Amino acid sequence: MSTSTYIRTLQGRRIRLLEVIPDSETSILSIQLVENSLDEAEFEALSYVWGDQTEKIRIKCNGKRAEIGASLHAFLHERRRRRSMGLLWADQICIDQNNTTERTRQVRLMPAIYAKANQVIIWLGKQQPTDPEGLALAKTLYQKCRGNQYDADAGAFDFHDFDCQSRGIPDPKFDSTWSALFRILSNPWFGRVWVIQELLMAQKSVMWKGTFDLNTDVVLWSAMLIGRHRNLYENYDVAMGSPQTSALNARNIAAAYYDFKKKGPLPLYDTLSRHLGMGATDSRDRFFALAGVSSGLAEAFINYEKTFRDVACLVGKMTLLGTPNYQITEDGTEMLVLDKSPKEHRFLIEWLAFHANPQNHKMEKRARSRGPHRWEVSQDVRFVYE
Repeated sequence: MSTSTYIRTLQGRRIRLLEVIPDSETSILSIQLVENSLDEAEFEALSYVWGDQTEKIRIKCNGKRAEIGASLHAFLHERRRRRSMGLLWADQICIDQNNTTERTRQVRLMPAIYAKANQVIIWLGKQQPTDPEGLALAKTLYQKCRGNQYDADAGAFDFHDFDCQSRGIPDPKFDSTWSALFRILSNPWFGRVWVIQELLMAQKSVMWKGTFDLNTDVVLWSAMLIGRHRNLYENYDVAMGSPQTSALNARNIAAAYYDFKKKGPLPLYDTLSRHLGMGATDSRDRFFALAGVSSGLAEAFINYEKTFRDVACLVGKMTLLGTPNYQITEDGTEMLVLDKSPKEHRFLIEWLAFHANPQNHKMEKRARSRGPHRWEVSQDVRFVYE
């Protein structure tokens, strides 16, 4: 979207929402953008993969010419076909992506946006001829295996074969129905790091695959089933030709979904370790996308003024120090707040400070302590302790 699309930079808890104009399906897609308060608005939110942004499709936005990616266009076209005319939040349009200040503010709000939405729609792209077979198998498995009573912690490390015969289910080897389900779970959505926050924060979600509606719980439970049974996982890998978006990605997203509902947020390092290899257009988003569902982080952790190196170094220090809480003061000072005595962390603090300044390898002690068990993380990575 062109910067001319946006009248002003969003402030505070203001958000933009879009509405699809109910024109003829053959006419150019037309949308209206409106500004609203996050706390007062009624809307749905979209979770999807941006896809190749070199392929742009022309639309009308507030009566003016604009361009969006093919994936988002396909979803909005389907929304128009369904006559779903309520307000919608979709990051590609509703955030001015060329405005770093606005982007930072809005990404900090994203956990609240997805939590506030009446429903999160997960867009898996256009439907394929085999989708009905795959969806039917997932529903059958869910019913026969009592998926609605599933305990994510039971048998978490039992990587044994799934007994298809006793449940009256075809063997997965060269079976078309299993291949159809495998194709649904190899969708690029399962390889995108942002979807974790979008899924976990949602009060309610539904998956759209073209004209089909898929039950989110059924699909995610199917991902857990395949990821936990050797014969299913191996046949997934063979049938899909060792795809980049593997069954493990889908299983890890499903595991995060069940764990979050049961246990709540985990420290950032634990969240990161569960989702290695997931994609993001901006490398910083590998951290920022998980901040909203991780514990111990102030929203100011998300900052697009910082380089990837700065963000990665900060996360590395937090990890070495036992995932302390990250805070930032009004004057912009970053703080790592530890719940143990300084003596227990002293070696790591001195080691980090020593290697942070290779020019003189000096550790600078200062008297301006911010309180017990707190260290300042300044721009040149010095630590201050009592």
